[in-house]
Formats: sequence, structure tokens, C-alpha cells
Amino acid sequence: MEESNKRIAKNTFYLYIRQLTIMALSFITTRVVLDKLGASDYGINSLVGGFVVSFAVLNSILSSGTRRFLALYLGKNDEKRLRDTFSTAMAIHIMIALLIVVALETGGLWFLNTKLNIAQERMYAANWVFQLAVVSTFFNVMQTPYIAAVTAHEKFTIYAAMSVFDVVGKLAVIYLLIFVPGDKLIIYAVLQLVITIIGIIIYRVYCSRHFPECKWSVKIHRPLLKEMLQFSGWGAFGHVITVVNSQGIAIILNIFFSTVMNAARGLATTVNAMIAQFVTGFLTAAQPQLVKFYGAGEMDRFSRLIFNVTQYTLFLLALLMVPCLLEIDYVIDLWLGGDVPEYTCSFVKITLICGIIYRSNSMIESGLQAIGRVRENTIYSVPVYILSLPLVYGVLKMGWGPTAAYWVGNIPPLLSFLINLYLLSKFTDFPGWKYFADVFLKNIGLIVVSAIIPYFIHQAMEPGLLRFLVVCSVSVLCTFMVIWMFGMNAATKEMVKDKVLSRLSRIR
Repeated sequence: MEESNKRIAKNTFYLYIRQLTIMALSFITTRVVLDKLGASDYGINSLVGGFVVSFAVLNSILSSGTRRFLALYLGKNDEKRLRDTFSTAMAIHIMIALLIVVALETGGLWFLNTKLNIAQERMYAANWVFQLAVVSTFFNVMQTPYIAAVTAHEKFTIYAAMSVFDVVGKLAVIYLLIFVPGDKLIIYAVLQLVITIIGIIIYRVYCSRHFPECKWSVKIHRPLLKEMLQFSGWGAFGHVITVVNSQGIAIILNIFFSTVMNAARGLATTVNAMIAQFVTGFLTAAQPQLVKFYGAGEMDRFSRLIFNVTQYTLFLLALLMVPCLLEIDYVIDLWLGGDVPEYTCSFVKITLICGIIYRSNSMIESGLQAIGRVRENTIYSVPVYILSLPLVYGVLKMGWGPTAAYWVGNIPPLLSFLINLYLLSKFTDFPGWKYFADVFLKNIGLIVVSAIIPYFIHQAMEPGLLRFLVVCSVSVLCTFMVIWMFGMNAATKEMVKDKVLSRLSRIR
């Protein structure tokens, strides 16, 4: 277990170096892109790009499925099955990529030009964005087995490096966007595609040289093909519902309002994604270990890993959440200047709060995937997500406004989390209610307690840089103290003390 923890800690370190770099650069790129494109074109890029990506839902499904089978056979040291798995996965992805292109160039193109609320004078640019996004999606789907191989082998150094390359590439795109003449929205989409293709080439060269199974052949292992399709088939249905729900909400907002509202949602999603990526480093690093523990029949370590990783993830979320909730208005205004689409800050706050649900559910879903219970997860849990669409539409139809719609839209994910918790408890004797009380409810309480002192300071001071610095500093200090006193058990405290003392002794 100690060796496993060291590996997870090492991989998490690489992932957090990646996330810190991505966060810093993404804040810069988002502001410049918004400034150069304008709120309306930024909304078009967010809406159309998100719409196209929603068709590639199978990409993420097959990624988790491919990663799961590769990690499983790595745990069993079965080299032949590893080669068969990769070759079969490539065949599946070729078929999926072609199907996605056909669907987008027929139904997707019709929907873009007849149903979305986009100004007529910008339809030409929107169609350019659409076509370039189709090409990007095609290549990204074909890339899935290579990324799955990197994460299954736990080579998070290259995974982190390529993520940083992607963001640095976007900085180069912004530099060119400033100086290249023409329609900025079209130029931005073209340059984004170029960065994507370069990244794909680098990934493929690395995998071909370092992983023997990544030398793809046309050979397909039929029993494995059937098994992978069954596993991914149930996941496909679940992911389709999740993506339809997410993009459906974006389309509903577009129908009731305009692309400016989509810009607000896109900015909120960007902020939330950056924070979510930062706090989910433990999750990404731990998932291959979860599958390997199950493959080896070590269910006690399997359960402890879910508890520990989720706990640490929520601790990190708490450190970021309290100052963000109190000072997000100042940060957004400082970040984007005066041209901030209405409701952006409200959307960010809601997604941050509801992030507790998603982070608590992540390892539970990973546990169900690891034990091969995707079918049950898909039948009983995932369909609940689709309830968000009628709820959001009903709220907006009654005139309650987008903020109320955002709150109501997060009720189904909570119900889905509870169902997943029950399913994992049923199939593995996982202590579900203990998890709900000791991890989910307890961390909500810790966040509330941590926010009391910073909240009163926030209310007592005038808005500005001084208040921002004081509130953030006090928030982090209070959160750390509350977590140390009430969140960590004696064993964890002792481990932290030993690590700190060990580091100090090395320095001396």
C-alpha cells in the first residue's frame, strides 16, 4: 500500500504542476480571447464548439473503457491481451469517428443553420467554426486509445507536459490572433485546429516508441471487441444523456436569451473547469490503481482508496472554494475588465458549490467502472441527469431567471450521486452511508465553518485589492486549521507531521 501511495503522490505532483501552469495561462488566454472576439462571438464559439463536441461523447466513454481494460491487463501482466486491447480499441474508434462526422454533416449542420439563435451576419463565421470543430473532433476521437495508454501506464509526466503544451500553444494562437488580419473568430478556430493536430502527432510518436502494444495492426480480437462494446455500450448511453443534458441547457439558454448568455455560461464553465482540474489531480492519478486493486482482488485497499482520494480532493476544493465564493466578483472584474457578461459571477458561484457533489461522486463512479458495473450505473443513475432539462425549461418558462435555472438544474446530479453510492455498496460491501456522512456531509460542514470569519471580514471591508488579499489569506488559514482540527484523523495528522519533519531534516 505504501508503494501505491507513493506512486499516486508522485503522479499527483506531476498533475498539479500541470494544473497550476494551465490555470495561470488559461486566465490570460481567456481574457484576451474574450477581448478580441467580443462577448457575442465568444458565445458563438462556446455554443457551436460545445455542440460539435457533444457529438463526440463516445470519445470520453471509450477513453474510460479503453483505459479500464488496459489497466486491468497491466495489473494481470497479460502482454498479449494488452496488444489485442489496443488494436481492437483503434478499430472501434475508427468506426466511431466516421459515424460522428456523418451525423455532424447532416443533422448537426441542419440544426446549426435553422435552430440556433445566432445573428444572421455571423452565420458564415459560425459555419466555419462548425466545420473546423468537426475536423478537430474526428482527430481527437482517433487519438483516444493513445491517451488511454498513457494514463493506464501512469506516465503522467508526458500527460502533464502535453497539457502544458496545449495551453502554451493557445498562447501562441492569441499572439497570432492579435496580428493576423481577417475575421477573428474564423482565424481563432483555424489556429486552434493546428495546435490540436501538432499535439496528436507528438502523442502518437511517444506512445509508439514507449508502449509495445501501441504499434497498431488491423487485427481485431472478436471476444474482446464484444466485451469492450458491451462495457462501453452502457457507458455510451450514460454519457449521451449527460452531454445531451449539458448541451441542452446551453441551447435552452440560447433560445430564451442570446449568445451573450452562452458567453456567461462559457466563462463560468472555464473558471469551474480550471478549478476542477486542479482539485481532481488525485482522482486522475488514482483511477488506474483502483482498477488494479479490483483486478488483484484487494477490495479493502479498493475502498480505502476511494475514501482517501475523495477526502483529499474535497480538502483541496475547500481551500479554493471559500476565497473564490467571497471574492469572485472582484477576481472576474480584474480578470476580464469591465466587459463581463451578466450572470457570469452567479454561474461561477453556483457551479463551485455544486462541485462538492460532482467531486464526491467521481470516485464512486470510477469504482463502479472498475468493477464492471457500468450497466447498473447507466440504468439506475445516469438517466436522472436528463431531468435537468425539463426543470431548467420550466423555471425559465415561469420567468424565474437564469440563476434559479442553474440552481434547479443541479438537483438531479445529487440524486444520481446517492444512487451510485447505493449501487457500489450493494455490489462491493462498500460502506456507503459512512462515506456519505464522513466525506460528503462532513466536508460541507467544514467549508461552512471555514467561511464564517472570512465572511465577516469581507462584509466589514471596502471592495478592493486589500480586501481581496486579506480575505484570501484568512480564508486559506481558517480552512487549513478547520481541516486539521476536524477533518484529518490521528493517523493522517501523524503522517503529515512525519513528512514535514522528514523534509526539514533533509534541508538541514
